Amino acid sequence: MSRLRKLGWGIFAVAFAAVATNAAAQSGWGSAYVENWGFYQRNENDSGQWKYEPRLYLPYRFSDGGTFTQRIDVPMIYTNDSGAGNPGGGWSGGFGDIFIEEIYESRDVAPNLRWKASVRFVFPTGKQSPFGASQYQWAPGGGFAYEMPDLWRGVTLNPYVRYFSGFSPQYDNVKEKRTLDLYPAASFGFGGGWSLLLYPDNPITYNEQNGTWFVPFDLMLARKIDATFEAGIGGAWKLGHPSDPSYRYIIDALLIVHF
Repeated sequence: MSRLRKLGWGIFAVAFAAVATNAAAQSGWGSAYVENWGFYQRNENDSGQWKYEPRLYLPYRFSDGGTFTQRIDVPMIYTNDSGAGNPGGGWSGGFGDIFIEEIYESRDVAPNLRWKASVRFVFPTGKQSPFGASQYQWAPGGGFAYEMPDLWRGVTLNPYVRYFSGFSPQYDNVKEKRTLDLYPAASFGFGGGWSLLLYPDNPITYNEQNGTWFVPFDLMLARKIDATFEAGIGGAWKLGHPSDPSYRYIIDALLIVHF
């Protein structure tokens, strides 16, 4: 077993132990919310991809301050990229790979510091590439959130790492996924509900199967409108000439609705 996979198992074990330890505490469901993400992706072969991805979050707060959150994602894709699922390369639509994610965020373990861990399960609901990966995947993750409310108008560091491991490919020509996603994420408050988000969604990626890196720069300008709505617009751009040209650029928009 590779070191990255051992790290993944370790993160999963910590997350499971944390949730199990707190399961008996007095607790309750928090307010659910939906992140509505829209993407336009320009690929290196000059093809394009539109994607709408609603993400449902169901938080459950324990009495000690820790929070378990159930996440459900249902991506929908419209693209003219070619692949086994779209051999002609014309514009075609379909579902991507639906996934669920179990997330635990601790109470403050030090002033303004919390740790986070998660495990994601991806199902091969999409057609073959470019819609889906045609395999099951699981992905443990971990990171922390450190808030500095007195710095500028509020700064939060929330780096995260996630490792994807594919299994049970649906076709003989599908290679099992082994990728490491790195999010050097941070948010910088401007006042008036405005903030600048660094790496909110598009990670730096290492492909363990072929030993290549893909390094984008991901940025979003966001605003909390009121207690119900938040919105943002941003994008990710490939830096330099990485060995794994996953895309040229992405433009994304976000609308969060709290219930």
